[in-house]
Amino acid sequence: MQKSAQDVLKDIKQQKLAPIYLIHGDEPFFIDQVVDAFENKVLSPDQQSFNQFVMYGKDQSLAEVISYARRFPMMSDKQVIIVKEAVFLEAMAKGKTNTKDKGNTDWKAWVDYCERPTESTILVFTLKTLLTDKSKILAPLDKKGVVVTSKKISEDRLGVWLKDYLGSHSLHIQANAQELMVSFVGTDLKRMAHEADKLVVNVPQGKEIGLDEVEKYIGISREYNYFEFQKAIIQRNGEKGQKIAFYFADNTKQNPAAPMLIMLFNFFAKVLQVHDLGAISDGEMASALGVNPYFVKDYTLAKRNYPLGKVVRIIEAIKNADLRVKGVIGNGDKEREIILDLSFEIFNL
Repeated sequence: MQKSAQDVLKDIKQQKLAPIYLIHGDEPFFIDQVVDAFENKVLSPDQQSFNQFVMYGKDQSLAEVISYARRFPMMSDKQVIIVKEAVFLEAMAKGKTNTKDKGNTDWKAWVDYCERPTESTILVFTLKTLLTDKSKILAPLDKKGVVVTSKKISEDRLGVWLKDYLGSHSLHIQANAQELMVSFVGTDLKRMAHEADKLVVNVPQGKEIGLDEVEKYIGISREYNYFEFQKAIIQRNGEKGQKIAFYFADNTKQNPAAPMLIMLFNFFAKVLQVHDLGAISDGEMASALGVNPYFVKDYTLAKRNYPLGKVVRIIEAIKNADLRVKGVIGNGDKEREIILDLSFEIFNL
């Protein structure tokens, strides 16, 4: 059975638990979130001493794990066994045999336990690798197990995720504040949740979060940030843009070039897409770009201010700046020089 991480968190809260869970994927945030709930919210602290075991796949074979799972709990109705990075399952998924066993022993043990799990055991496997839907180790879990797939969130979905995360804590966020956080934090969900939790702790439930709250509780300058830099570029406000660029250049530790380059590349890639879309409605454009409708006007303005040829040259300049940051080209240029050079090119190409 397939379930989302949020569904499993709700099930844990309601103590509606399956005997086996396999949590896999390339987004560690959701995996860690679910595992933390299994570790801290299934058994009471006094039950955990004798009935909760955390293992690591590199140190265990499947046979050893199942041996633990077949035992009965002590002074509790349940025992929880968590196997982090269950590499033996990944090996089976790739058709490789566990070196500690002979032939298909692991596979038979896996199928047998999935068909007849110990009902008093909650057995949780994690793999920080994304398995394909056709992976053979998933099929035996269909009847009595739960599979949670933790996929990376695309950048255009980060704002929605942040809005939902804050919404789960009865907080609302304005579109411009949401975009500021996304541009500042990037795709690291663990860090995004950490920053959002500062708002959860400090902003009263039911209140709408704006730029003032983001600046006060997260420490993002509302005047000197990637979002304002992008806005200056959209408006072709060279004076404001260069002022922000100099601030970044003089404070590269707090405003490194790499996330700025990602933001600018993604923005101009969308502007390039807008040039190709032709005359469509704002709703259609928002859907095509994967952005909040609130920001469609920014892309249409950028289209007017940056003709197609200029957009292509800017994207090339961003790529070159990225190569300079990585040391692939250039002469060990400092980030300060790279930021200022790119800013000049954007406004003067």
